[in-house]
Amino acid sequence: MRYILGLPTDHVELIDQFGTSVAITEMASTAERLGYYGVFVTDHPAPPASFISAGGHHTLDPMVTLAAAATSTTQLKILTNLLIVAYRNPFLAAKSVATLDNLSEGRLILGVGAGYLKEEFAAVGAPFDTRGDLLNEHLEVMRQAWSGNPVTAISDNYQAKEIVSLPRPKQQPDAISPPIWIGGNSNNAIDRVVRFGEGWIPMPTPKGIDKFVHTSPINDLDSLGKKIGTLTRKWEQAGRRGKPNIAIGPWDAGHFATKNWDPETYLKRLDQFSELGVTHVPIMLSSLGGDLLVTRSQFLERVDGFARFVGL
Repeated sequence: MRYILGLPTDHVELIDQFGTSVAITEMASTAERLGYYGVFVTDHPAPPASFISAGGHHTLDPMVTLAAAATSTTQLKILTNLLIVAYRNPFLAAKSVATLDNLSEGRLILGVGAGYLKEEFAAVGAPFDTRGDLLNEHLEVMRQAWSGNPVTAISDNYQAKEIVSLPRPKQQPDAISPPIWIGGNSNNAIDRVVRFGEGWIPMPTPKGIDKFVHTSPINDLDSLGKKIGTLTRKWEQAGRRGKPNIAIGPWDAGHFATKNWDPETYLKRLDQFSELGVTHVPIMLSSLGGDLLVTRSQFLERVDGFARFVGL
């Protein structure tokens, strides 16, 4: 099992502790030294006040943040978890991705999702009801742009004629893009993994979160196993080689080093997840938008403690 650490850059109220270049450098380099596979950040460019007051969170710009993480490390993977591509023009998104992938020397994993905050879509001028189709469209255009060949793509929002986007992403020789991991629990998301992706990032949805984020529920091992079975079947039917990466963490064992932490349940779930085909575990050692941490040193103590707990 590989572990990908969430950077607590959502704590914008503590920007000096978690959101400066010095802070990101220290957190990313510590994660690399301790043996974490990668780090990730989230994406909320324009969250509404109602989302924040209900426990939602802010973010720093994910591409800029991960650039700071990449330049302070040499082996650590950097993951967008998740970039909402529909918020952006596909050519601008393709340029940001290619730039970051080259800057990191091919260490970017592009995690993307359809999104769920209707007010945020409205704020950035993107349609909410067709967000899934828009994500597919943008991914297709971005893949064409990454080829380095002239691209013509016409939509209601852009008129691209013989556009050349360079540099190309810096990845393995037989690929034109960074590895794409698709977020979301729906059958459409699974189909998107098979069509575009090398990995899947399902979202645990206990306590009715599925209704809030507009996706299918995954709230027990049975529902997760059925979804993985569907993905595996469609992956093989499409003639895809190997197996998809799957990134999800235990949702019923609490946060590490907090009052509700249940280490026995956590380790048990890791074994069960591995049997189901899960390959990566996203790790949150601070609560999104919460107040569990106030200093970077506290966070780094947890980073070290968790590494020791799972034997990195």
